[in-house]
Amino acid sequence: MQRIDVTLAEHQRAILYRDGVAQRWLGPGRHRVAAWRAALSVDTVDLRAGWIGWTPDLERVLPAGEATVCTVGADEVAALTIDGQVGPVLGAGRYLLWQQRVPVTAALYSVAALRCDLPAAWWGASGGDLMIVTTLPWQRTLVYADGALATVLEPGRALLSRRHREVVARAVDLRETETQIVGQEVMTADRVTLRLNLIVKYRVVDAARCVEAVDDLARALYGQAQMAARHLVGGRTLDALLEARGDAGAEMTTALAARAAEWGVEVRAVDVKDLVLPGDMKTILNRVIEARKQAEANLILRQEETAATRSQANTARMLAQNPVLMRLKELEAIKDIAERIDHVTVLAGADGAVGRVLDVGRLGG
Repeated sequence: MQRIDVTLAEHQRAILYRDGVAQRWLGPGRHRVAAWRAALSVDTVDLRAGWIGWTPDLERVLPAGEATVCTVGADEVAALTIDGQVGPVLGAGRYLLWQQRVPVTAALYSVAALRCDLPAAWWGASGGDLMIVTTLPWQRTLVYADGALATVLEPGRALLSRRHREVVARAVDLRETETQIVGQEVMTADRVTLRLNLIVKYRVVDAARCVEAVDDLARALYGQAQMAARHLVGGRTLDALLEARGDAGAEMTTALAARAAEWGVEVRAVDVKDLVLPGDMKTILNRVIEARKQAEANLILRQEETAATRSQANTARMLAQNPVLMRLKELEAIKDIAERIDHVTVLAGADGAVGRVLDVGRLGG
């Protein structure tokens, strides 16, 4: 004879099995069961979980009022509320909801569509066929269902259903990005080899087109920027390139933007960070610049000398034509002399003109 002693708390129940067949439903308290020539076993149930999977044996021995049956369809989920609090989310199947300790209710929601309308309070309890996708403010998320683009998610959270479909979510960054193109050796139209360092600034404006058009956006832009630089530099002489260096970035931006627009990308700017000349070319250019500056300095000096001579000639002509003005100039000259010497004797002719300056003594002599 086999005997079993079972003690159940208030939140516990048990199913008594005899030779593997459910026989009795055991409530709280102490139970002593004996049987001749039979195998006894007990399966304990915790009512605090709020639910249990339905089985025919369990329904057969379950007393009336202990639980309610909840059936969740193939394209549904059930959101449980246990004593007014958020409970678990159940997938397709049949369940028993315990009603002995606290009220347990279930609300059914469809997961047939890609976007699930399950309330956000239950998202943390969802799993399995449901996935939470979070899109940051500077992102857009591309959602592919069974290999086809299904939707583009705006910033925020979304709950997606993977029931009967394969779902892949890919976030795309829309912020401005900078790529540096370093050490590009390019030959000018007059066969001078330069080394260029460029900075390309861009941002994605059409996430879906960008992802589907190019595999590696940064690498694709890098290659296109190289081609734009070679085309620009190769069509100009060194002097023309140096004189219009500020326009080079704008021209490359225009050339690169046309190609990038096909990928859903906006090129904001292409800037020439560095333009490096060979060592011998630097020396030659420095000599040319020095010679040009010296020629400009000589030209300015000659212009100043010519202007000074012209001014002196004009002054002499005015003095010859105006005796009074000549007399004033003489007096100014005598005044200047008198300020620097101790005494001076001036002899004037009958016409008032200064004849000689005599007895000149130096100050402090």
